[in-house]
Amino acid sequence: MKLRTPAYLFIPLTLLAVIIAFAMVTPVDNLPEPGFKGMLNNMFAHIGAALSQGIVWAVMGIALVMLLIVNAVNKLVESQKFQKLSAEEQADYLARKKKGYVKTLLNSANEKQSAEEEEAIILDHGFDGIKELDNALPQWWLSLFWFGVVFCIVYILAYSFTDFAHPIAEYTQEKIVKDKQDSIWAVNNDITIDEAVNKFNDPAVVEQGKLIFNTTCTLCHMAGGMGGIGPNLTDDYWVNHNQDSLFYNIYDIVYNGSPKNPQMRAFGQRGELSGLNIEKVASYVYYINQVEKTITPAEGGAAPQGDLMEAWKQK
Repeated sequence: MKLRTPAYLFIPLTLLAVIIAFAMVTPVDNLPEPGFKGMLNNMFAHIGAALSQGIVWAVMGIALVMLLIVNAVNKLVESQKFQKLSAEEQADYLARKKKGYVKTLLNSANEKQSAEEEEAIILDHGFDGIKELDNALPQWWLSLFWFGVVFCIVYILAYSFTDFAHPIAEYTQEKIVKDKQDSIWAVNNDITIDEAVNKFNDPAVVEQGKLIFNTTCTLCHMAGGMGGIGPNLTDDYWVNHNQDSLFYNIYDIVYNGSPKNPQMRAFGQRGELSGLNIEKVASYVYYINQVEKTITPAEGGAAPQGDLMEAWKQK
């Protein structure tokens, strides 16, 4: 007669499995860090989020009641089976039970069958004098097998009916968190016009400024700043000249808008562009005005608007 798995083992392990199952499908507002430490932090974050939900505690309460009922039934079955054992088998069972379930389980890994036990499990076929024994599968193997079955079922259900393990959903969630982190970083590390630096000679910054310009500014100023509804940004004429420096004048107009043209809105004041992004755009506009060739009306550029700024002519 096999020892019954004690309640102090199977009840906590079953409840832990319930918590893990809920943790797998409970979203958290954080991103996993790399490495073993990140894995642990992510695991505890999911478990904490699961335990914060009332439904989890309700299911655990129901599961605990059912497990106590199962334990009571197991005790009754164990008692009835014990009564049917011989006196010698009863003594052996009590000795193993006194030793403890865990210790008996660990020792069973090194135990060997007696000659009589081995003879009883020999199958009726063999090859080249080699006989096969009908050994039972090890408990650790069976435990891993059933754990894998349960995990597979939970995973398939979670994948099919929730956002768990969906690459697109995980990407969307991670992007939301990253955008939130970027916003916090931008607020804490953003710059003003006094801290802005002209980086027109940095190809990477100019390229980033070009991307922002193409997304935000080409509707009016067209590609390359050749002008359309808005003025040509590649010539030496400027509608607004509020600053002594060309770079800071561009920064000022993008941040505060144009007092002479309401269509040129204040991207900085409205929160549409951060100070760091305006610095990149201003560096790009400075670059196409001072480094690249002027796009004339004959080449498709807009006609000059505003005043000729001798001090800001292309070098």
